[in-house]
Amino acid sequence: MKNNDLSYTKEKEAISTLLGNFAQVLNNRETAAIADFFDQDAVFIPDGMKKIITGNQLGKTSNGYLKRADFKIGYTIKDITIENQFAFVEAAAATTENRISDLKPVPKKSIDFFVLKKNDENWKIYRYIFNNVRELELI
Repeated sequence: MKNNDLSYTKEKEAISTLLGNFAQVLNNRETAAIADFFDQDAVFIPDGMKKIITGNQLGKTSNGYLKRADFKIGYTIKDITIENQFAFVEAAAATTENRISDLKPVPKKSIDFFVLKKNDENWKIYRYIFNNVRELELI
């Protein structure tokens, strides 16, 4: 697939939509729907935590954390490269979550990297890694 190909542009739009919908599911605390965004062999590697094999574990996540922290996320896609049935996505994420100690919202930024896999004409998250989570100074 070539960068100037119309289908390449269509695939990039589909990937952007997928990640936007994924963020919306997280923001709405729809934990039962989270696993639907991941390939059956997916791996999620959050900063500073053990890797999670998503197919079995994320679908069992309670919405307690998302609700308690009032977690919100948005992605800004920096680059998408598509090679055969895989897509590589570099994104910046902006999140807010309530600090446990005083329940004040804390904005953070991270660098997120996705490897997506296309199965049956649908893109799914195959690998999701994020790091460099920084708390932002509030002015």
